[in-house]
Amino acid sequence: MTLRRIDAFRAVMLTGTATEAAKMLGVTQPAISRLIADLEAEFEMKLFERAGRRVIPTEEAKILFEEVRRAFFGLERIKDTALAIRNYRYARLRIVALPSIAATIAVDIIRVFSERHPSTFVSLEVEPSDSAVEWIISQQCDLGLASPPKENPAIAARTVAAGPSVCLLPAGHRLAGEPLVVPEMLAGESFISFRPDSIYRFKVDEIFRQAGVERVLKFEARTTDAVCGLVAQGLGVSVVGPFLPRSVEADGLVLRPFEPAPQVELSLLWSSQRPMSAIARTFVEVIDDYFSRPTP
Repeated sequence: MTLRRIDAFRAVMLTGTATEAAKMLGVTQPAISRLIADLEAEFEMKLFERAGRRVIPTEEAKILFEEVRRAFFGLERIKDTALAIRNYRYARLRIVALPSIAATIAVDIIRVFSERHPSTFVSLEVEPSDSAVEWIISQQCDLGLASPPKENPAIAARTVAAGPSVCLLPAGHRLAGEPLVVPEMLAGESFISFRPDSIYRFKVDEIFRQAGVERVLKFEARTTDAVCGLVAQGLGVSVVGPFLPRSVEADGLVLRPFEPAPQVELSLLWSSQRPMSAIARTFVEVIDDYFSRPTP
């Protein structure tokens, strides 16, 4: 197995075609096809099915790609470290955050931290809670902001924020003046959900299932920011956690208490297997300041 073959495989997985993969690596399309064929022969398994110009990865290819992705992450980290040493800015932080807060809370905190420590390199990864825990355990990230993890001796965690979910409505919605929204009021409404791999999505769906309420499920998104954007466009209503973008009021969105409201906790995660670096402790101070300030 050669790195060149793995390079070709990764490029095809990322671009979806041998032609685009060839452009990405600066080689010819036949060269990519030959490298993939050699890799399939070496592994004795099919990695792609052909569909016109595009290629469709097999299930085996998808599993293999996860391992390749992790390996390339390690290579890129070595490169980043070398550049940081050369540029006299070795101080670095790798943060992993839930998709629901990545574009809101996480970027807010990074902005404040960067104002105080402009020379520190900060990388933000966006992963669901289970993956965030794995990134911390494997020490690919220094700190995480995610749902409270299951007990694990390799992970340390503490809650930094908690609160009840709310009903999110577009301006002018018939329920905008209600003091409280319950599941029955949303029967037949176009409802904007989080993606199916979200634990929060499961909790919300379970509330409506137990209430026997049918919604129209036409839209879903991965982040709270995106859900708010869809609601602001009048495409439906939603139930979201309390950690909302600062643009909610500017977008004309209406928040109403919702019962039964899923409680949402946000935890700070770090590895219990190594001491926290000085720069990571400074970032934690910024997190604590952020959540201790009054809500605007």
